[in-house]
Amino acid sequence: MRMIRMNVSQARSRHLHRVVALGATLMLAAGMSACSALKGESSSDASAPHTIAPGKTLTVSTSFYPIQFLAEAIGGKLVKVSTVTPSNVEPHDFELSGKETAELGKADLIAYVPGFQPSLDKAVKEVGSGPTVVDLSKPANLVHHEGVEEEHEHGEEAADSTSAMASAATTAQAGETEHDEHAEGDQGHDGDLDPHFWLDPDRMIKVAEALESSFAQIDPANANDYKAGLDKLKTALTNLDNQYKQGLTSCQHKTFITSHAAFGYMAERYGLTQASISGIDPEAEPSPAEMANIKSVVEKTGVKTIFTEELVSDTPAKAIAAETGAETSVLSPLESKPERGDYTDAMTTNLDRLKSAMVCK
Repeated sequence: MRMIRMNVSQARSRHLHRVVALGATLMLAAGMSACSALKGESSSDASAPHTIAPGKTLTVSTSFYPIQFLAEAIGGKLVKVSTVTPSNVEPHDFELSGKETAELGKADLIAYVPGFQPSLDKAVKEVGSGPTVVDLSKPANLVHHEGVEEEHEHGEEAADSTSAMASAATTAQAGETEHDEHAEGDQGHDGDLDPHFWLDPDRMIKVAEALESSFAQIDPANANDYKAGLDKLKTALTNLDNQYKQGLTSCQHKTFITSHAAFGYMAERYGLTQASISGIDPEAEPSPAEMANIKSVVEKTGVKTIFTEELVSDTPAKAIAAETGAETSVLSPLESKPERGDYTDAMTTNLDRLKSAMVCK
């Protein structure tokens, strides 16, 4: 009997060990499964950057010409660059078709500025997670600009030029502060930000750096070539910036008059004051008050040139010129590819016309 009891006791003990071992195995399996699931979620959240196969041409779709210029300068023959906005078309209100949206989704990379082209904003959302999307508003450091500047320069006195520079600096500082408050992607304010960063060569450099970094991530095999393209581009843009600094240092006027408020970043960069007939939107009809304001600027400053644009109606500018005895000249906002040359050529032409209008030495 004693042997029987011991055998039963041992059997129960072995059974208990098996149950405990089985429970431990199940718990371990469940734990491994849970860890595997968490690892999968983590991998999904921090997915590796989209890359292309070595030897494949990097396809880049840009929103409009200035970004196309940067992409081509950085990538050279290694990239195939297109722009969704056709030449000689004002990009603000350009509408993409369904076919154009589908083509957009085939690109490896889309580079654009949210809020500048509502149709493109919608298309980017529709193409899904295929292309790498690069938002250039942050490296461009977009800020808010007033649509129409009141001018406080009187005559040709040096003190008035200082006042105009202070006015531009104040506008820039206010814009920087507000931009910082919304820097974490407050999309509700994108439409209020001035998108025309490309008229400031220094901002173009910052955007070019962001593009080059994205190219290198997607096509690491050619990273050194993209860096070489960026370095060459930065040299050209720095030279252009220096030309503007030198050319606009000694001017009789510090004010220039434009059709729409596309030149705020340029004004900030070089201590000028932009007075515009209409605001950021070039298609907006200027109000009687805006027309009267520009007439007042012409009379008070003695500036005798009113700048028009290639893709915007020059009727308001010509009307003001006729009433004030001023003349008109074209100052390109470079929203479309120039008929001759490239970005740097058009910017050099702009500089020559600014110097003439503001009577610079």
